[in-house]
Amino acid sequence: MQDDISDLKGDLHAIAEVLGRQKALYLVSKCPRYKVEKRQGAGQLLLYVPKLKNFDLKHNLVQMLGYEDAYKLSQHFGGELLTLSQCKQIILKNRNLGIKAMLQQGFKKEQIAEFFDLTPRAVCMVASGTN
Repeated sequence: MQDDISDLKGDLHAIAEVLGRQKALYLVSKCPRYKVEKRQGAGQLLLYVPKLKNFDLKHNLVQMLGYEDAYKLSQHFGGELLTLSQCKQIILKNRNLGIKAMLQQGFKKEQIAEFFDLTPRAVCMVASGTN
């Protein structure tokens, strides 16, 4: 089954074509934000993908995605600095679906809160749809 990546734009769309939608969104959620001078907001997401000859197991891309997926990105985008979109709404929607699925599977709200770095109250708000 192919992931629907039509809602992703630019470099993130290209990454999703290589790794799939879920892994691309996971990558966005783990990337550090860089403040740009004279710009407000959460900052830009910049991702440097090393060339294959400089590919190192200690690179942060390997730490975030694992060797196989980081290697795929290096094959396609090696040496490039990618600018990724924040995708906040998409990530929150997926997070909320994950919370609801974990509740249905019997996880305690405290366990879910710890996993998603939320408070138990926030988990209850997601579960009730008041977020």
